[in-house]
Amino acid sequence: MTEHRTTDHGEADDGYAGEVTLAVDGQAQTTAHAVLAARFDPLAGSVVWTGRVRTELPLGGEVVVGTPHGRARARAAERDVWGNTRLAGLDRPPFPVELLDGAVDG
Repeated sequence: MTEHRTTDHGEADDGYAGEVTLAVDGQAQTTAHAVLAARFDPLAGSVVWTGRVRTELPLGGEVVVGTPHGRARARAAERDVWGNTRLAGLDRPPFPVELLDGAVDG
């Protein structure tokens, strides 16, 4: 199930929540639930994206994250106490982002 998220104020929140495919070198492709979000980072001067997936991935390694909207590379940054893996995007986000794509249809 794909969701377009909104903030508490009813504004569009650039992100994706739902099933993703995960491809890590040398391993079979898997699926997991993910929550991904993008924002403009004024220090980087660009849009950055991060997320969390409900699975354990090798930390520090690259993973290709696929959504119904596209695919992008990310780095497995850290693991939380529940075994989820936090991702740091390396490419353009694998979901629509209003700042990059214009108005996003909801």
